[in-house]
Amino acid sequence: MRVFLLAVVTLFASQVAVAGHHEAGEMSANLKTAKASYAAFASGDMEAWAAGQADNATWVMPEGLPWTGTYTGPAEVIEKVLEPLGKALPDLKVTPIAFYESGDKIFVTTTYTATNLNTKALHMITFKDGKFVGFEPFEPTHLMMKAAGK
Repeated sequence: MRVFLLAVVTLFASQVAVAGHHEAGEMSANLKTAKASYAAFASGDMEAWAAGQADNATWVMPEGLPWTGTYTGPAEVIEKVLEPLGKALPDLKVTPIAFYESGDKIFVTTTYTATNLNTKALHMITFKDGKFVGFEPFEPTHLMMKAAGK
């Protein structure tokens, strides 16, 4: 039994150690897409941002926001999430701090800054074929709405 447990722990540890592993200086296609998407969003280039999204990418927005819900595809996300967000917090800047890759997911720690807002959030992105197929933010919605005057 002890040998079996040691084998399971060793197997698990080896999987954790190689999750997201790449040769030194090499960046995965998923990580390249994630970084390019955040840069495009920051510069306001929504066409380049949308290019990193799969046509059926699903965004799940948290409770506590006027745009809470599940949205599919870049056009719907722009119309029902990003445009209302831009109106609510017109000077919002989302700045990535670090990217962490594990399998088909990338986790991004970010800062959100705007008038009366300076906080952190975590984004979980799921990838397939080098494009976003899922996005879920974990963010302080009450602080965002307070900064938006809601």
